[in-house]
Order: sequence, then structure tokens, then C-alpha cells
Amino acid sequence: MEIRNESDFFYKDIKNKIKDKIAADKYESDGRIPSERELCSIYDVSRTTIRRAIDELVEENFLIKRPGKGTYIKYNNTNKHKIISKKNTGNIIFLRCSHHDPKVSDSTICDDIFYPKIMAGIDKTVTEKKYHCIVKYLYENSLDEDIIDEIIKKADGIICGELHSKKLLNILLEIDIPLVLINPSVISSKVNIVEINNFIGAYDVIDYLVKLGHRKIGFIGGASTSFSAKYRKYGYLEALNKEGIKIDDSKIISYGWRLEDGYKAAGNLLELKDRPTAIFAVSDLLAIGAINAIKDSGLLVPDDISVIGFDDIDMASQIKPSLTTMKVRKFRMGEVATELIFEQLNNNRDYYRKISISTDLQVRDSVKKL
Repeated sequence: MEIRNESDFFYKDIKNKIKDKIAADKYESDGRIPSERELCSIYDVSRTTIRRAIDELVEENFLIKRPGKGTYIKYNNTNKHKIISKKNTGNIIFLRCSHHDPKVSDSTICDDIFYPKIMAGIDKTVTEKKYHCIVKYLYENSLDEDIIDEIIKKADGIICGELHSKKLLNILLEIDIPLVLINPSVISSKVNIVEINNFIGAYDVIDYLVKLGHRKIGFIGGASTSFSAKYRKYGYLEALNKEGIKIDDSKIISYGWRLEDGYKAAGNLLELKDRPTAIFAVSDLLAIGAINAIKDSGLLVPDDISVIGFDDIDMASQIKPSLTTMKVRKFRMGEVATELIFEQLNNNRDYYRKISISTDLQVRDSVKKL
């Protein structure tokens, strides 16, 4: 076959032909276009011409290059070729994300005690819409893009729980699949978010303790990378400031989210000369760890030290003493996230929403009035 001169076949002609095939949905179902070598053969031109055409299509948001994977169609508002128009799987996927590496940590998302009720809210709403809910656990630090590609093929929409990875968020935004983040630690103005009203919830915890006479209030935080932990700390600090209570940094301790982290932090607080009369732990699991440490030291809850948590997991009402805590409406979070997905699927909205779910104080036996 005789190869034509570059002057006979300008790169803009190649670019327009590729755009026409994108519009006509002529490429593979996963959105990958032929390789540069294959395009050279198809159009009888040099790789320089093909590369120039592809580079311009990337700049114009029609294509995206994935190193080691190939070049893919970028489904977005610019090329008016939404991926949702190609999908009809009948599935909504809930991705429970973790930034921990299971190879180096014995704490895994499979031990989750917070998200089952959120998943129940998702499943209920998805079922009402005659769809199916698929649950997938994903470790962000060992992210496999092949797994992501498989997930995308199976889903009309994705709900992510506890997202920490900017890389994963960018991948999901690039393919423009209907997406909602629940309680994320990375955010974007281009995605729907359902979050806990962490600041107000924590503020109300401290307000409650102060009204009961407590002014020496210890704080046990979660992971430093967690938005939830940060905003619960901000609420704690703001409430102390409002009440005119001097902030004592020695009473603020954070190790992580595990029960043993709560145990260790409480042990440090108990060693203080001016130990707190109450401890606010930013999760129930941390609060339970703190209660265990207090008991092991020979002290009583709440007679010697009051403890209050956050989340209202099932265990909170079952331990002795039962845990006073700030209830998170987890089931409702799942419902709201799913409603946002279907608003996108039905093209009922062309803007993104951030919804904060309110919290409710659950008064039990672990706090006493001074």
C-alpha cells in the first residue's frame, strides 16, 4: 500500500475523523481508542501526525491519556457525550474506601462498625428505584486501575464512603459518572457530597458538658488526615472559646481511630496532674477504649470521670455504663446520597450539592452533673 504524503492528509482531518467516531460511538465499550500504531495503519500517516491530532483532542477535553493503559474518550460536558447515556447496567455501586494498607495495618475496613447502616439506607433507596446495590471494598493506597475500570463498567452511578485519595477522585471525575461522596476527606466543587455536621455536633457536645458543670474537658481525636476528626476538634475548640475556658493543649490527644488508640489517649489524660473531669472522644470506639482505660486504672465512669462519644454505634447503648454520645443519622445519609445519584441519572439537576446531616444528642449513663 502506498503511504500518502503528510500534505495529502492534514492532522486536522485525522482529528475530525476521530471526533466523528466518538460522536457516533464507534469505539470500544470501555472508551479506549486504537493505539497510535493502529491509527497510523488505519489512516496511512506517520505517528507524528497521529500524535499531533491526539494531543489536540486531549487539550480540548475529548480524550485522556492513561499511562500504560492507552488513550480513552473523556466523557464530559465539553464534548456533550455523557457516559450516563451509554450506561444501563441497573447497578449502583457503593465503594467503601480506606487509605490504610492492609499489608501493613491490622485495622481493615472489613471490621467496619460505622457504615453498615449507611449501606442499608443506600440499599433501601436503590431497591425502591428498581436498581441493584453492589458493595465493593477498595484500598486506596494499593489502587489498581484495572479494578476501577471493572467497577465503572458495572455501574450507572457510584457512591464513595470515606474517600481520602485525590488520585481516585480525579479518575472518577474524569469519566464523568454520576458520583456522590459520603463523609470524604478530599473534596471538589464538581461532585455531590453528603457529610455529617461535625462542627455543630462537637460544639453541642461541649456545650452540654459545660452546662453540667464541666470545665476541664479532655479531647481524644481521630486520624490527622480525617476531615471529620478535624471539624470535631474545631467544634470542641470553638465551644471552649465561647465559654471562656482556657485551652489546655495537654488535654488534646490524637493517635487514630482504633479502640486501642482511645485506650492509650485516655491513659495519657489520666496521668495529668490536673486531669479532666470529662473526656470527649470523637468516635464511640475511641470513647469505649477510654472507658476501658479508666476502669483499668481503678476509677469509675461517670463517678470519677465522665465520657462522651460521637456516632452512636449499636455498641454504645449496650456497654456498661451506656455511652452518652452524639448520634449520626447514618441510615438517612445513605438515603440522601442515593437520592442525589438518581437526580443526576434523571438529569434533574445541572449543579452539585453539598448536604450536611444534623446530629442528635443521646443522653445515657456515662456523663454526670458536677
